[in-house]
Amino acid sequence: MLPVTVGIAFTLPAHAAPAAADSTGTHIQLSPARTAGTPAAGPTVADAAVPHAPAPNMLPPLTSRPELYGNPQLLELHPLPPAQLHQGPWGVFNTNTAAAAGFGTVGYYAVSRWAEVWSGLRHNQNRIDWADPLKYIPFNESGSIYLTLSGNFRHHGFYDQFAQFGAVKRSPSYRSNLRFNLGADLHLGEHVRLYGELMNGEAGGMNYYGYTGRWRSKLDAQQAFVEVRGRLLGATTGIMVGRMTFLDVPPYVSGGSVYPTIPYSWNGIRGYAFWKRFRVDLFDLTLTNDNPYLPFHDQVGYRSRLFGAYTSYAVPQFTFLGKKSQVFVDTFYLGYLLASSPIPRQDGATFGSQAGSTRRDTPGMRIWGNAGPIEFSAGGMWQGGYFNAAKNGPARPVSAYSFNASLSWRFAKWWGKPSIGVQADDASGGDARRGATASWGNFLSPWVPSAYYLDISTDLGLSNIIDIGPLITLTTSPNTNLMLKAPVVWRNSVNDAVYTSSNTFYSYRPRGGAYTATIPQGSFTWRATRHITLSLDGEYLFASRAFTRGGATSGAYVQSNLDFTF
Repeated sequence: MLPVTVGIAFTLPAHAAPAAADSTGTHIQLSPARTAGTPAAGPTVADAAVPHAPAPNMLPPLTSRPELYGNPQLLELHPLPPAQLHQGPWGVFNTNTAAAAGFGTVGYYAVSRWAEVWSGLRHNQNRIDWADPLKYIPFNESGSIYLTLSGNFRHHGFYDQFAQFGAVKRSPSYRSNLRFNLGADLHLGEHVRLYGELMNGEAGGMNYYGYTGRWRSKLDAQQAFVEVRGRLLGATTGIMVGRMTFLDVPPYVSGGSVYPTIPYSWNGIRGYAFWKRFRVDLFDLTLTNDNPYLPFHDQVGYRSRLFGAYTSYAVPQFTFLGKKSQVFVDTFYLGYLLASSPIPRQDGATFGSQAGSTRRDTPGMRIWGNAGPIEFSAGGMWQGGYFNAAKNGPARPVSAYSFNASLSWRFAKWWGKPSIGVQADDASGGDARRGATASWGNFLSPWVPSAYYLDISTDLGLSNIIDIGPLITLTTSPNTNLMLKAPVVWRNSVNDAVYTSSNTFYSYRPRGGAYTATIPQGSFTWRATRHITLSLDGEYLFASRAFTRGGATSGAYVQSNLDFTF
């Protein structure tokens, strides 16, 4: 167990000016002088009294739903008043629900609950909800020392007609999953805060399978860290030490993986700095070891390590087709060290497994944002390193790549303000026929994105894959949303396996071509209240003839989700 006190968390009382929105929904800063790295001396707009407080029944946007983080970041459709916006002092990086700040999306709620700032509740005009007394508990007269409590209770049901293309011989299968987490965020003035979060996950069902690792967890410390923040070299800088979530990678690399149950939790150190239009993040982290299955037995873990740097530059805002626009240019380096990372080897009509460890060095770049009604993301990564076969086996150099892109047009004047576009990915594969010392070409993405990025069932992952398909989102009402997509999937290399989202691979040896599957899918979300969200997701996995000849089976997948958040 990480030796950091759990149960307290803090955020700074100073905030950047909240973002307004133009007709496309793009967030625009109210005051150019109040951007990240230039906090005001006095109370900010977010802390100030609201002349016209929002209606008590006003619901936050559906972008607040953490599971959607792995999607291509969509633009906010409506401006949010301070009582509905709980972002930190990140200026222009708060655009598009603050995904550009590197802490995950932050609207009414955040993916990482410690990224929320509730100090605006010191003003009664901003209090609109029964839970507000739990979100801001002051301990001094000025209110700079305060406590924020948070929590989430959720149930997910998973139905598989033929789980993992029939590889799991329990069909049909129904898995039931219940999780809760409670967090406390203690702010000790402007410069210090402590955050702690407890989490528990339970699982059951009928013909269920795979309940290991992150599917179930006895009550334990999911997060526990201390953060120190201040001004250095003209930037707002901070250092976080302890156990924490980490999302400062492109959403197709990792979305924190809220499914199946327990999100990824990291241990180590993280330092960041925000200037007016540029930010940098440095990190060295190890993945939490959640074994054994006992309460308060999670350990730091040293079998999976993530280290590197991430930078982002906010291009000056501009107007395109009469609409305000914002583009970000990100450059990064991600290093992986994995003590266990098997690769496939060809074994007759099936793929066998070669155990071993790996190091991956992954520099990359991403350009994303909006140009008027056009919402886009385009990124590329090259991956080097090596694979070491187990039992002092030979080493193999790695040379791999990945390209990921999405492009949509927002029809802001149509009913439902639909976003219609296309999403495509290309991640290189290896050649299982090559010798034990030959170069290995499979792109490794071990900490997968949200299930909503490619495949809701997570039966297919972003390795040895080429996919392309339409992507449609529709706001069917102020509190409902519909997403539709239908990716068509091929193997990048016919001499490599088909991979799941957990970066394991099927033993099936597809026969007859690279085409793997077509996966039409849909997700409908209803935010019933500020705290309750329901959604229903479904898809059908049409396995190709080549894949079924190798042993795969087509089948349906349905998922239900019920969340209570405060």
